Amino acid sequence: MDLTSEHEELKRSAIKFVETEINPHADEWEENEMFPAHELFKKLGNKGFLGITKPEKYGGSELDYSYGAVLNEAMAHSACGGVPMAIGVQTDMATPALARFGTDKVCNEFLKPSITGDYVSCLGVSEPSAGSDVAAIKTNAVKDGNDYVINGSKMWITNGTQADWMCMLANTDLDAKNNHFNKSLICVPLKEDGKRVKGVAINRKLKKMGMHSSDTAEIFFDDVRVPQQNLIGEEGQGFV
Repeated sequence: MDLTSEHEELKRSAIKFVETEINPHADEWEENEMFPAHELFKKLGNKGFLGITKPEKYGGSELDYSYGAVLNEAMAHSACGGVPMAIGVQTDMATPALARFGTDKVCNEFLKPSITGDYVSCLGVSEPSAGSDVAAIKTNAVKDGNDYVINGSKMWITNGTQADWMCMLANTDLDAKNNHFNKSLICVPLKEDGKRVKGVAINRKLKKMGMHSSDTAEIFFDDVRVPQQNLIGEEGQGFV
């Protein structure tokens, strides 16, 4: 497809952002094996870069994905790979299902501040015994009153040490025989008022061979209580 003038303007604006806000710090962030996600994401949110394809009613631009592709291509001008990868987790992994299937309440609580850059998000799918085999995850979310009680762990979580919330895939039907229809997506707060949520523990920040500027973590969940209203879409449809 041919890019429109609007596509080109987005590309120019995004590349300028990379050259002024990311590249001057890339070597330092790589050496420190961390970048200030909240500070940078807020700047991205102020520019509208975190909600290009997201609904207008939650602060997004509601443009088609060709604009998202242009943004991702512009972010590739970064002098390091870890930061654009972390941004991509927020825009294209942790939030799309929420934007499409989440209720107004859960979108206002988690999606809207993720678009403005006030929240950093992460995706919680992979586990120590379930990397590419997603159907083998062991993390469970069991109903208790109006809550889910979550137990398990997630591994190789990009943005893990800094994230405010996780889009988590968990088993919500422990008796199901089909491992593709017993899983649900749940918005799980990792911090409240800047403090770690009770039962959530960052077991370790992982040292990687590359992408050093992006923090990657193993996270444990021990009887973490989450309102059932934090469910994204229908129960049992998380894998789908």
